[in-house]
Amino acid sequence: MVLSLASSALAQAVEPGKVQEVPTLTDEVMESGTTPVRGNPASSMASWWPDDLILAPIPGRSPELGWKLALVGGYFIDIDKTQTDTPSSVVGAMGMTTENGSYAYGVGGNLHFWEDRLRVALAAGEINYNYRYWGVGNAAGDTGLSLDITQKSPLYYGSVLYEVWDNVYTGLGFLAGKADVRLRTERPLLANLPDPSITLDMAAVQLPLKYDSRDQPYFPRHGALLSATAAFYRQALGSDFDTDIVSLSANQYLAMADRDVLALRAYYRSAGREAPFFLLSSFGGKTDLRGYDVGRYRDKTMYALQAEYRWRVSKKWVLTGFTGVGEVAESAGDFFSEYLPAAGVGARFLLSQKHLVSLSADYSVGKNGSQFYFGVGEAF
Repeated sequence: MVLSLASSALAQAVEPGKVQEVPTLTDEVMESGTTPVRGNPASSMASWWPDDLILAPIPGRSPELGWKLALVGGYFIDIDKTQTDTPSSVVGAMGMTTENGSYAYGVGGNLHFWEDRLRVALAAGEINYNYRYWGVGNAAGDTGLSLDITQKSPLYYGSVLYEVWDNVYTGLGFLAGKADVRLRTERPLLANLPDPSITLDMAAVQLPLKYDSRDQPYFPRHGALLSATAAFYRQALGSDFDTDIVSLSANQYLAMADRDVLALRAYYRSAGREAPFFLLSSFGGKTDLRGYDVGRYRDKTMYALQAEYRWRVSKKWVLTGFTGVGEVAESAGDFFSEYLPAAGVGARFLLSQKHLVSLSADYSVGKNGSQFYFGVGEAF
């Protein structure tokens, strides 16, 4: 995945609410680590265009960023042509701009060796993210008051994963960068919200563990995707703070009827005491949970449970209905008191019959109102 490199770094390091809103534009399109890309649209328009060179504009929309457009380029490489079971590796670059003035750019590569037993990912980039700061805790989110801030973060990421059992990968990752948070106005407008301006160096070692038995990466009907990641930010590594962040996720896909899918997701995340506000756990964005402003509800711990039915009504169209619930809290012991529910409907138009990559549109209602999302691929 060309931009899952950037998204890994961005999502783990500068998660202001859910910075995944920025990079996940390209996750679904370039996640070809397990599926070779064929039928390059550029080569069909120009006979001289290399089949392995992909250039794609990707539109999207989210409540926080407004309309957004990413330009993604990737080149696919067969490192070991004698091993047909080894997926194609990919190197590439991306740039993105949004309606609210945010932008991101980066380069990276996702490399596969030894019949995909060894995976190496490298990425470097920068994101300038304009968003709202609502404070910390359920009470702060309920007030509906926020400050407009901007966060600029250069980031560098690398990881090595090795298949220790069938479909089970573990390894080591390292992340480094900086977070420069500033108000977008001259002074705080709300007395009950402190000025969140801060500049911090960040550096962390990551320990990932992943199990992936899905039959297809973009529209799976069978299998599971389980992931656990622990990130350790330490001053000895060059970070300005010490904290630990642990995230756990489990996606299960169940085939229904002839072509339908019931998708289930559970997610948990915990941030340590010294974590800056932008590394706290929070709702919002496309994945957990749709229907909430990004970062409106944030605290040290969170969980989210979701179910989505995907009804493939024709070769080109899929209709969805989804619901979910979750919470943020100071600690896991404080759960089950401030529920945050969400539910909605959506539609998908399949851009590729072979790989089942789709344009998606979702309308979701949460505790505080409704949200509309537009982009590429499924929420999870």
